Amino acid sequence: MTNGMTRGDGMNTRTGDDAVVESPAVVPSAVLSDGTAVTAALCEKGDRSRIRRNCLIQLIVLLISLSLVAGIALAANLRRRELDGSVVSPPSSDWFVRPLAIVHRGDDSAPENSLRAIANAGARGADYSEIDVRLDADGTPVVFHDRKTGRLSADHVDVRVKDLTTRELQHMPMRQHGEDYHVPTLAQAIGAAQHANDHTGLLLDLKTDDRHAPALTDAVMAQVEEAEFADRTMLMSTSDRAVSLIHKRHPDWSVGKCVSPVPGSTIEWPKDSSFVVMRGDRITLGVLARARRDNIPVFAGVSDDYRQGNTTLSLGADGILGGNARKVVNTVARHEIRVDDEGLKHLTGLVSSN
Repeated sequence: MTNGMTRGDGMNTRTGDDAVVESPAVVPSAVLSDGTAVTAALCEKGDRSRIRRNCLIQLIVLLISLSLVAGIALAANLRRRELDGSVVSPPSSDWFVRPLAIVHRGDDSAPENSLRAIANAGARGADYSEIDVRLDADGTPVVFHDRKTGRLSADHVDVRVKDLTTRELQHMPMRQHGEDYHVPTLAQAIGAAQHANDHTGLLLDLKTDDRHAPALTDAVMAQVEEAEFADRTMLMSTSDRAVSLIHKRHPDWSVGKCVSPVPGSTIEWPKDSSFVVMRGDRITLGVLARARRDNIPVFAGVSDDYRQGNTTLSLGADGILGGNARKVVNTVARHEIRVDDEGLKHLTGLVSSN
């Protein structure tokens, strides 16, 4: 699971019965530039002679914490790139690091959660397609967001997904934006990502409660293992039990919590979370500071509000989820940072010493 990192020279909004955007460590790159300005702005308020020292301390602490998080991200990224053979030795000594570009339910040029949406997201430069996974009556993991078929059924058939066999579900025509399609299985979705290119991954949003978490997590883990797709998979759920079950069996997998806090409430995440996904309008400097202390990347669901995406990345979010792959990629590209080899050695040294 990586942040966008290369070496070089020099949503249409979707609705449903629970359609709120519910996404390893990634560098909060915008903070490296914008975080300083935030601290400096604080210094301009009040009695400068009285608060200058406090502001300087804030700035030093911020830079130290960002260096540590950046080092963790870069080291993890290098390990994966070395394993999959995608690290090359170009003429330059610079690395480019940017937040993750995650496309919500696949690219919006095709029906949500469809094989074409996954393929198009990969073709347009996304790091991950976020897709929704639940079980059908056969216990097969299928890619579908809602509990019931009514919103997308071409024939207006409203049946619970868990009451349909795989054959029944795949023979039920679905339609969105005037285009017909069929519900894919998770195995088919993984195949679509593998055929799209050699690096685009899937962020699997496991649609379950704590009671039914064991059945879904077992089935999903089996599919990922069989396809040997773990290095290109992130998993998340609103269910703490689902997160815990996967982490216990595969502590090396990237497994996160999807949180939907009400305004003013305390945001919590399991101690074994690899990351957190939450609505962009719920992200604050305070939330990001807590996550940074826990070494937890935060990904912002922004739907099609890419101005909000820019804001959350400037605050320090580690990636965004949006519906249009090109817009998501362009938004995160504005927050790319350059790290030379000496900086890379320094940051990875911080990781090895902690």
